[in-house]
Amino acid sequence: MKNSLLCALLISLAAVSWSQTDITLKINHRLDLADFALDMPAVNNLGQSYKTNRLEYYISKFIIIHDGGIETAVPLDVIALVQPGEEVNTLIPLGNFDVTTVESIQFAIGVYEPINNEDPTLFDESHPLGPKSPSMHWGWVAGYRFVAYEGFGGADYTQNFQLHGLGNDNYFSQKQDVIAEVVGGTLVLSIDANYTEALRDIDLSSGVVSHGETGAALQLLLNFKNHVFGNYFVALDDQPVQSSWLVYPNPSASMEVAINFQDLTSDYRFEIVNILGESVNVLQITENNMLRVQLPSQGIYFFSLMKNNTLIETKKVVIY
Repeated sequence: MKNSLLCALLISLAAVSWSQTDITLKINHRLDLADFALDMPAVNNLGQSYKTNRLEYYISKFIIIHDGGIETAVPLDVIALVQPGEEVNTLIPLGNFDVTTVESIQFAIGVYEPINNEDPTLFDESHPLGPKSPSMHWGWVAGYRFVAYEGFGGADYTQNFQLHGLGNDNYFSQKQDVIAEVVGGTLVLSIDANYTEALRDIDLSSGVVSHGETGAALQLLLNFKNHVFGNYFVALDDQPVQSSWLVYPNPSASMEVAINFQDLTSDYRFEIVNILGESVNVLQITENNMLRVQLPSQGIYFFSLMKNNTLIETKKVVIY
């Protein structure tokens, strides 16, 4: 009898151990469709050019949504300081969990209470919350900088902007669908982060300095909550993707770019206009799934996919 119970216990433990899965979150850093890099020209939704020389943010309080809506909280000590300028993507090990299929992940940008208001010198310098240079800690009352985004905008990139978002009231949670794949025995959950969206509706033309919990600093944090994260090749808001095409490189230091497309027939065409709305080119669809375009000068262009006389989709392209 004892041997039978022991055998049953060992089988049960084996089943539990085999069901555990190492899970890592992978954040792909983007400026629109290009890989993020410091000092790379980009354009926000207001059509304002800028370059980034600092971008850092905290991400914490993860919840994995899996197997038909089950929510499993990741231990609170899993917190990361993400620094896109140092890497094309960031890998955040979340731990080992009993999951089969992961649908989405929930997280917040910033540091949660009461940790947000503790002394950073309590942590080792190697810890994400330890002392940093430049500093990511604002003060004991206000806590950490949730996001620090700095750079230059305006004509010839002469206008400095500094946006530091913080504050316990601005610790916003969000949920994002993921692309999951097994890599070397680890389940990797991928999401994209498009940092041009972090500056949505923020005027960079004359420089802006906003350190705190309101104004442009708050807009920055709301943009991180509502616009930065997602998967570019997955339909948003449950709407079907109209087409599969991209313009690359974008941004580009060359006057020549390529349009790559799939499954488009001869009743489609591409129309290109400059920022003044002037027509630059009209391109008919070919059979080789790629077109090359020579643009006349540096600037911002809008590539529109048309079917007959109906606008399907427009993409912004920056030549610098």
